[in-house]
Amino acid sequence: MDIESKKFLGQPKNFVSIFNALLFYGQPVLKPEYLKDENSELVMNVSSKHVDIIKRYEGGTYLDLFVIESQSYIDQSMVARVMEYESVARMRYIRQNFKQHVPMHTRLPMILTVVLYVGESKWNAAKRLSELEIIHPGFEDMFNEFKLNLIELNTNHKYNTGEKATQDFFDLLRMIYRKQVLKEDLDREFNRDALYFAYVVTKNKELLSIYNKSEKGDVKVCRALDEMFEESTNRGIQMGIKQGIERGIEQGIERGEKNTQIKIAIKMLVRNNQTLEEISEIVGLDLDALRELKRSI
Repeated sequence: MDIESKKFLGQPKNFVSIFNALLFYGQPVLKPEYLKDENSELVMNVSSKHVDIIKRYEGGTYLDLFVIESQSYIDQSMVARVMEYESVARMRYIRQNFKQHVPMHTRLPMILTVVLYVGESKWNAAKRLSELEIIHPGFEDMFNEFKLNLIELNTNHKYNTGEKATQDFFDLLRMIYRKQVLKEDLDREFNRDALYFAYVVTKNKELLSIYNKSEKGDVKVCRALDEMFEESTNRGIQMGIKQGIERGIEQGIERGEKNTQIKIAIKMLVRNNQTLEEISEIVGLDLDALRELKRSI
């Protein structure tokens, strides 16, 4: 994914749109014409520590983009790692630009890091240093906080990037992870590069098939995805009902009524946009039954 992420997200207009999405709600405050690639020793040394893309903005600001893909677990120390990368970059800048010490009233360029998490599983690592370290009572005012600038694409929050290619990529991942296409998106056309990068991230074969069948220009994707999600839901319903009944989920309730509850529950589980507690309250199945049902799908 590393090469493809640099190819897609490294494009100046796409790169600045990620920062505009998080910092300025999609307003074009940062502009691609003021961005330039940075190939200095500073960047090469910091990049070797897994910073995916680093560019320099007008005025000397360093913009760093970490792209974190889906893993079996999320690195709990990520907030400390990002803190380390920024510290390393600052110290290397000082050593390269000042022979002995930093002169009085000198201001260093800002280093701003954004972590773009494109995985399907929920981010369960610390987002702030205070969530990672033990802070003893009485030391709160002395503690120096550090927080991640984190973009998560598997949540209900909808980011506005202000740039079609990255907006299409963000929205495609949300559709894939939530297994749901909104009615108003059925005839929407998506950027072809965004479509391919979404395939690289998700390994969704339907996206690759649509990409290979398309030519240059924007591509209609959603109807094919909607059909795929419907088929997946129906398969899950049939399998879940069969296995749920076999494992005794009914627990004394009439089978017809229970089957209806199971069907509704499976649809909600497959779409994966509500908690088990919320589903339990809606359909009336207890949490143990929902956990058993989720394992069987």
